[in-house]
Amino acid sequence: MIDDVLMIDAGSGARKVRLADYLDARAEECAIASEHQWIKTLRRLDVDGQPLRRRFTFRGDSLWWFTELYLHKQQVVLSIYQTISALEALVQRERPVGISVVRGGPVVRTLAPQGARAHGIAYRGRAGRAPGMLRVMQIDLRALGLMIAARASRARPSRTPASPAPATVAAFVHRAFWRSGAPEGSAESYIGPVLEALEDRVPDGVRYVSVGPAENFRARRWWHALLKKIDPGAALPIESLAPLSKLEDSKQLWRERHRLLRTLLSGAAVQQHARVGTYDCWPLIRDELAGVVLLQWTWSARAMDEAGAALDILRPAVLVTYAEAGGWGRALMLEARRRGIPTAGLQHGFIYQSWLNYLHEDDEMGPDPADPIDSGFPRPTRTMLFDDYARAHLERHGHFPVESLAVTGSPRLDALVESVGALSAQQIADARRTSGADSRDLVLFVGKFSQARHVLGSLADAIDRMAGGHLAIKTHPAETSDAYEPVAAGHEHVSILPAAVPLGPLLRACRLVVTVNSTVALDAGVLGIPALVIGLPNNLSPFVAAGIMAGAATASEIEPALHRILYDQEFRRHIEGSREEYLRRYAIGSDGRAAARSADAILALAEHLPSQPVMADPHVERNNR
Repeated sequence: MIDDVLMIDAGSGARKVRLADYLDARAEECAIASEHQWIKTLRRLDVDGQPLRRRFTFRGDSLWWFTELYLHKQQVVLSIYQTISALEALVQRERPVGISVVRGGPVVRTLAPQGARAHGIAYRGRAGRAPGMLRVMQIDLRALGLMIAARASRARPSRTPASPAPATVAAFVHRAFWRSGAPEGSAESYIGPVLEALEDRVPDGVRYVSVGPAENFRARRWWHALLKKIDPGAALPIESLAPLSKLEDSKQLWRERHRLLRTLLSGAAVQQHARVGTYDCWPLIRDELAGVVLLQWTWSARAMDEAGAALDILRPAVLVTYAEAGGWGRALMLEARRRGIPTAGLQHGFIYQSWLNYLHEDDEMGPDPADPIDSGFPRPTRTMLFDDYARAHLERHGHFPVESLAVTGSPRLDALVESVGALSAQQIADARRTSGADSRDLVLFVGKFSQARHVLGSLADAIDRMAGGHLAIKTHPAETSDAYEPVAAGHEHVSILPAAVPLGPLLRACRLVVTVNSTVALDAGVLGIPALVIGLPNNLSPFVAAGIMAGAATASEIEPALHRILYDQEFRRHIEGSREEYLRRYAIGSDGRAAARSADAILALAEHLPSQPVMADPHVERNNR
């Protein structure tokens, strides 16, 4: 969501306006679709006589798979389309004679003067952004810091066995989510139940390798790799399996990074692609492409070198990981595919329809006919999914082959259902007391403040106006209670709960779950608890459209939606009926066997090893020279 403030002179006097107020639900959806199309089109554009996907490769594999990740994660392209749409709507609605930016980042300061000029409106204030070369230098300094940190991490003592036996399963886990001190399988906070089931089946046959920083993304800094030691009780750090001598290919790409950037930026088709209607977005896109080459490509090449070195030492019968569609996951998939090692990707969270990581066009999923080494998108041999909803989405919108998908269930949902079923009446009463609801109807909000801040205040106001409701806001694990405190201030029937408060008892005690994007709303549905989704459109819009959750798109719709789903019994029964039919149709539920099924499917892959691994030229591919 854009967060810019403009000053406009509409003839009746100057006033401040929030640009986001001119971006309605339909415009937001169009902006998301336009961002996806812009990014996906980039791979086909001519650069130096070849499509971008083919022009830039590493060991024969296209660097496109990492390019799209960076552009989608940065959200600058999305912000461009949101800002342009909001500016055009503002001009049409307000008919201003003057505009200036009160608060805003590079996107609005680059585009607002252009929009004003195109419509003959006076623009007052500073325009544009830092010169391109200065921005490139800033990005390159950050890349240099990451490279130095990566090399420094090799100075740590290695825990690698002298002659490790081949592993049955190599499980690659993210270091930030490994709970030190817990038994190995259960130490993984996302897929622990599956790893425990694997350990039961192949004792001493599972090897754990940790990747990434030791802190979650909100706490990490690039210099932590220099100053912080990796907990020796955690999974084997990938750095200990990949000494500097194994990073020669990525070093070569690092040395070539500025030449590669010049080649990419010189493409006339790429520069033309940066024009959106009458808006010239090249200063913004140029800087994003600098980040692609200097940050993303250099990191991705090193990740591939590290993944390859680890696999050569462990020689697993099968590789398993989660977040397989992200940067580390794609690096692992590419190197395992190069060595003929079957791979399993475990779904660990909800796959949203707008998540570009899982949206692939048909030609992306297949090999490049003009490049015999490029085998297409680095998907796992088998992707283990929670339900048929995820399967249908990956088939239809990700073009995954049917045989590459397996519905094995959600171990996390199994654990939640089991824990809730074991609750005593006293534990449920204690949860109600902890929430502050007492005898009032408990409404539980779950979700990130960063995604819900624009509607949480309206939700709190609506609860205060109700005769018998109490709102308990459960702090998201990635945030602190401080972020939510201003929402509760001055509201008698609103309380903030720490992230550590168990979710299960709260769900059992509440009458309604409210969220913006959290899939706890879907888990609650399995438990028979209705949900209200506010701040539409968002990632849960498909469930609201299907009639299995109630929805409110605007602040004024929240209060009537609350009354209806809390107290209109006919409406509650209707939601319940629709929800039960939907859950059956897509096999969304719990039978307690998800972890076991996932483990069995992973080990089945180990029994079907290809006879001849496919290895590529070990040097940086010729297109990058």
